[in-house]
Amino acid sequence: MTNAAAPCGKALWRRTISHKKSKGVFASNFAANHMRMKTSLRKRIGRIGLLALLSILLLSCFAGCASKPVAATLTVKDNAFLAVAESPELHGLKATQLAEIADLLVKTFDEATFDNREMLVAAWRGYDMLEEGFNDSKIHESAEERAERDRGDRVNLEAAKKVIAKANLLAKESDRLAVDYSNMNKADLRVLIEAFQTNADINAGTGFLDKILLGVGSVLRWITNTLCFGSYLAGICLFAIVIEILMLPFAIKQQKNSIRQAKLRPKEMAIKNKYKGRNDQPTMQKMQQEIQELYQRENFSPYSGCLPLLIQLPIIMALYSIIIDPLRYVMGQTAAMSQALTAFATASRAAGGLGSTFGTANGSIMLLSELKEAGAEAFAGLANFQFFGNSAELFGALDQISGNIPSFAVGGINLGIAPSFSGNLLLLLIPVLTFVTYFATSKLNRKFMAQPVANEGVDAKQVACSNTMMDVTMPLMSTFFTFMVPALVGVYWMFRSLVGLGKQFIISRIMPLPTFTEEDYKQAAKEMAGKRTVVKKSERAGSVRSLHHIDDEDYEDTRERALARKAAIEAREREEQETKKSSLFGGAALKQDRKAEDAQSEDKTDKI
Repeated sequence: MTNAAAPCGKALWRRTISHKKSKGVFASNFAANHMRMKTSLRKRIGRIGLLALLSILLLSCFAGCASKPVAATLTVKDNAFLAVAESPELHGLKATQLAEIADLLVKTFDEATFDNREMLVAAWRGYDMLEEGFNDSKIHESAEERAERDRGDRVNLEAAKKVIAKANLLAKESDRLAVDYSNMNKADLRVLIEAFQTNADINAGTGFLDKILLGVGSVLRWITNTLCFGSYLAGICLFAIVIEILMLPFAIKQQKNSIRQAKLRPKEMAIKNKYKGRNDQPTMQKMQQEIQELYQRENFSPYSGCLPLLIQLPIIMALYSIIIDPLRYVMGQTAAMSQALTAFATASRAAGGLGSTFGTANGSIMLLSELKEAGAEAFAGLANFQFFGNSAELFGALDQISGNIPSFAVGGINLGIAPSFSGNLLLLLIPVLTFVTYFATSKLNRKFMAQPVANEGVDAKQVACSNTMMDVTMPLMSTFFTFMVPALVGVYWMFRSLVGLGKQFIISRIMPLPTFTEEDYKQAAKEMAGKRTVVKKSERAGSVRSLHHIDDEDYEDTRERALARKAAIEAREREEQETKKSSLFGGAALKQDRKAEDAQSEDKTDKI
């Protein structure tokens, strides 16, 4: 009985030990899986957070772009002609007639090539903008004359009737009914102008994203006013240094990724050298597959360096919105104020504006520089500007901030205007220096960063061609944009590019890229050769190999022929090189028989 129980006891013991082992294995596997799940969860939360941050920054950039001044649309105020009906004895036209004229002018404003509201205001001030030979740039009014014209003391009714007559002409061409304006008097013209007036909301609220940009803009305002004594150029340059310091973690992350990529260079070169001299599509696919397998083994992603760039891009775009629109984000004014001041600055002198010609897409730098150069006398004209019903309120708000407008001039040169061949020729140096700066910094930056692996031949030529295109194309694009923005922005781009180059130089000295000797490349080639999977013929029975002999060296039954073929190709290349050196014509005759020699080499190696 004892003998019979012994095997049972042993079997029970084995089962117990096996159960404990399996339980331990299960526990270890559970712990490993739990750690993997926690790591994966942390990565997902981090990615979601980064995507949320990226989305907020992009939306803030779009908010900044959307807040640029836009052209106003002509509309008629509600109950604009109610006063005419209450006191008809003061007017030559009835309220219904004035409403018909206003409706016709609104439609004409959308279709015609001239601004009839501006022309009506000019007529109130005594100017006929439809007169042949009219030149708005020759108008220069004194303060007394401006006040007299704003009151309508020199009203030109015939000029106002010309505007309505032209609208009638357009109405007949489009089969609309013409209006009667023959009895229009000064009071009618005044009511008509007031019907087209709008109110600019200078106390409009701001959204969450706009508040972020305004907060950053307040930092720029403090730097400009306190540290740079009101110089906007010095302020944005110092601001660029602060931003580069704050974005330093992204640069360090990118440098770490470059170091990891550079460490794989010897192994990647070994893979590329394995397929050297062959550039057909199957060979390239095989080579790329092996490089991807190398990245997977080393746990490296070539796209991980793109994330810091993607995060920095919306930040840079948002900062550009702040810098290009100091009236909105640095001085804290509303978008409506920007639109009102732009309308005042671009309106003709005849209509009481400044007669400037800049567009609204350049932000408010050019606007503020124009107002600063015009001085207090120009500001006074805003108080009676007849495009807005609350012009006095606008003037009061502008008068409060007029002393805080930063200086956009350097050495007597106004950098608040865009470079052009018709303006100050010294500003044309900005596009030239922009091209030189971007070209030089792109060349130097490449020396401090890891570059893609390229062996000799077509691969190296393609990389060199791509680098040359980037070195020329990007500076040319930047140069083109400098003609569209204020010169001050071009100087900011150049300075920021130089600061970025200095930052990359310092990082490359603190965290240098690894360097390799010839022995390191040979050792990597041996290591990569040892990783080849050798499969015997019996294990590959019935399979079809590549017709391009890509993987012949990886299999026991074809390795000898592949090595012989490779040796024959290398011997032929050496022979061609020697022939080229000794021949005056570069061995062109050898190319005629190359295919035949390849076929003979194939036949010889296949017979082995």
